[in-house]
Amino acid sequence: MPISDEVIDAAVSRYDRERDRYLKLAARVADICRSSIVEGNAIRAQITSRTKTVRSFDGKLRRFAKRSDKNFDSVDEVFEKIGDFAGVRVATYRPEDEPRVTEAIKALFAGREGEAVEIDHKDKLDPTNCQFYRATHCQVFLREEELLGDYGNLRGASCEIQICSMMAHVWNEIEHDIGYKPEGGGPGEAERGLLEALGHLTRSGDAAITQLLAANYARMTVQTGDFGDVHDFVARMRKHFPEADLSVNAGLAFDEAVLLGLTSAGKIEKALGPEAFNPDVASTRIDDFNKFLELSGSPELALNRRSADLILIGMLAKCSEKIEENHPAGRGKGRPGRIYYLVRKYREFLQAQQIDKNVPGR
Repeated sequence: MPISDEVIDAAVSRYDRERDRYLKLAARVADICRSSIVEGNAIRAQITSRTKTVRSFDGKLRRFAKRSDKNFDSVDEVFEKIGDFAGVRVATYRPEDEPRVTEAIKALFAGREGEAVEIDHKDKLDPTNCQFYRATHCQVFLREEELLGDYGNLRGASCEIQICSMMAHVWNEIEHDIGYKPEGGGPGEAERGLLEALGHLTRSGDAAITQLLAANYARMTVQTGDFGDVHDFVARMRKHFPEADLSVNAGLAFDEAVLLGLTSAGKIEKALGPEAFNPDVASTRIDDFNKFLELSGSPELALNRRSADLILIGMLAKCSEKIEENHPAGRGKGRPGRIYYLVRKYREFLQAQQIDKNVPGR
C-alpha cells in the first residue's frame, strides 16, 4: 500500500522540528572527514555537507507515494529507512584515492547498532544506456566517544557519506537533476546525447587529473628549501622511506615538524640525526613503542610503521620535551589532540627504558 498522506504530513512535520539536529550531524561528520581523513592523510579532496530541506523531503515522500516499491506504514519507519537527511560528500581529485577514503570512514565511524559501516559501491558504467554514475555510499553513525556534550542528541541519527572523484561528481549531479528527477517527461534525445558526451569527458578527465598530479609530484621531489605544504613534505620525504605510504598520517607529522621549526629535509636531519631517515631504525622504534602502548593499556595510540609515523617517531625520540611544551592542556584549551596523548606516553616509555637500564640484571 502506498505511503499515506497522513504519514507524509506527520513525517514532514517531525523533520521540520528535528532538522537542526541533522544540520549539526552533517557539520560534525564533515569536520571529521576533513581533519582526520583528508588533512590527516594528505589526500587532495573537497568536503561539502548538506541537510535535506523540508520542501525537498516532502517532495521525496510524495514521489515515493506514486511507486509500489516504497511503502512506509508509519513515521518511525520513514525515519528508519531514509538515510540521507544529513549528507556529506568527499570529492577526491583522483579516483585512486576513493578506496583510501572509504577505509578511513570504516575506521572512524560506526554502523547501525554498533555494526560495521554499511558500504554500497555504485559503478554503473554503461555508455550505451547513458550511464556513467560512480560513487561509494557509506551510511554512518557517530561513534560512542563522539556522543558527548552538545552531540549527545545525535545518538541514533545517521548520515550518508558519498565518495567520488570531482569529475564523477560533475556528471552525477547534472544527471541527477536532468535524468533522476526529470521534468516534463524526462530527458530527450539531445539531452541524453550530451549527457553521454559529458560522461566520456569526465572519465577521461579523471585520467588527466591523475597524470597531472603525478607530474606535479615528480616536480616536488626535486624541490629544495622549506616545504610548501603537506603534499610537498610527503613528496620530498618519500625517497627516504620508499616502502611506506607517507601520505598516511602525514598531517600530524607535518604539523609537528612545522611547530618544531623543521621545515625542510635538511633541518629534520640536522635536528634528529641521520638515523631519522633510516627506515630500520624508525621501524624498530615504532615496534618498541607499540609494545609499550599495548602493555600500558593504550593500544589505540599505536603507530603505523608503513606511514608518516616513521618520521613522527624520530621527532618523539629527539624532541619529546619540546613537543609536550607545544601542546599544553588545561581549562579552556578544548579537547586535547592525539599528539597530546602520544607524547606523554612516549615520555613514559623513555622513563621505563631508563629504569630497565638501571635495574641490575636487565
